[in-house]
Amino acid sequence: MKRTVNITIEIDDFDMVGFESQLRQWLKVIDFTILPDSKDLYNTDPIYKKMWKKLKEDKKAIYNYIKDNT
Repeated sequence: MKRTVNITIEIDDFDMVGFESQLRQWLKVIDFTILPDSKDLYNTDPIYKKMWKKLKEDKKAIYNYIKDNT
């Protein structure tokens, strides 16, 4: 049985192209996205923080729906 796993990691800035290439040699990479640092925005912008809260709730609802219907 195959599984899809979504992992978010924090690593020091280095050769990201090489890192992605290595991952693709070892694994079937479906998506590789470098996220911008938004910690300050999250801590200072209530609209941004509210959007993240909504996204988290929506993701949880989607995962629960999948779990209940598969």
